[in-house]
Amino acid sequence: MRRLALIPAALLLALGACGDGEDEPEDPVETADTEQTPSIDPSEPVELDLEGAGGACPLIDGSKLNEITGEDFRFASGGPEEGESQEDAPDQATCAVQTGDAAYPDLTLYVIGTDASVEVYEENSIPEGAENTEDLGEAGYWIVHDEDTGAGPALEMGWYDSGDFFEMRYTTPAETDPAVVEDLVDGFTELAVGINDSHAAEDEDDQ
Repeated sequence: MRRLALIPAALLLALGACGDGEDEPEDPVETADTEQTPSIDPSEPVELDLEGAGGACPLIDGSKLNEITGEDFRFASGGPEEGESQEDAPDQATCAVQTGDAAYPDLTLYVIGTDASVEVYEENSIPEGAENTEDLGEAGYWIVHDEDTGAGPALEMGWYDSGDFFEMRYTTPAETDPAVVEDLVDGFTELAVGINDSHAAEDEDDQ
């Protein structure tokens, strides 16, 4: 069964802020959550290769992700792929990480460049009812979504730093207790800080 990727509100805001007068990209970046869930022998050892997955995946500390969640994530897919034409495409990188055993749990990450200011981000991208995060970019938030979507509760964490929007979402299997997800906030905040620091280091290397 194909799963549709959710386009974060930050992406829509970023495109509105820096895409005036430009054509829409022909095709969205494809990530692992737009493809078939991998089907493997559960006994077969598979090492998570975030570096090789490309896109925003190398920003993620896979060992920390497994430690926080208690899961064994083994598959990742990022976009855009190396060498993929980016003419007229939005400045974005994505990553989706899965265990391979089922559709959930999974982790998705979006990093989106924008000309919008942190004030615009705070006014337009922070969901109602979200909690503020400290020491994460110039502005950040977290919120647990527990709507009935066919999956379990999802922890959404977003932040703005140095002209980039970040959105990370960890979605749990059905019937997971929302309180269990809220207990992961501190751990995912540490993971997010690591992602932000790694991205900043990449920007320095590119200059």
